[in-house]
Amino acid sequence: MLQAPPLHVHLLQSESLVVLSGRVGTTTTYGLIDTIHTPETANEANPYEITPMMPHTFWPDPAATEDTTFLIKAHPSLDGMDARMDRLFFQSLLKYISDVAEKKERMDILQIMLIQHVSATAMVMFPGAWFLGPLRWWIPWKLQALGSTIAQWQGKKTLIQRYLSKEDWEEAQPRVDGRSKIA
Repeated sequence: MLQAPPLHVHLLQSESLVVLSGRVGTTTTYGLIDTIHTPETANEANPYEITPMMPHTFWPDPAATEDTTFLIKAHPSLDGMDARMDRLFFQSLLKYISDVAEKKERMDILQIMLIQHVSATAMVMFPGAWFLGPLRWWIPWKLQALGSTIAQWQGKKTLIQRYLSKEDWEEAQPRVDGRSKIA
């Protein structure tokens, strides 16, 4: 079974994709355009960029004949920017999702909503329903805001301590309480 995040948008940051080996696919735009990226088409000299507000998802190419290694960089990632996707965000989210997939953790949708919301990321619903316009991401964004608030009331944090080093956890304390500058 292929694992991929649902179609989503980032409100504030771009993502750049560099493929080091193998093949990885992306689905982008509300038109759901599939593209396969390789070291020849998405490399350090010419990374594939996903701009803010572009619906997208990544997925493993089932036709790949070798292991795939790729890098994703979110930018800008300014120190004063609370709502950011950075190394700590990806480390918490991806290790948690991996543990859920391996049945080491129970899926907690409110935890996911909290992590996603403070990174200014919103899911996209009904991408082909052009008549919905921005409601395709705005409604999930508002539902996610509610889930994020409930998660904070339950004491959940925006980063997951067990997936971070002690130093990273201590350094992240100013933002770990979930008080983001976006609504």
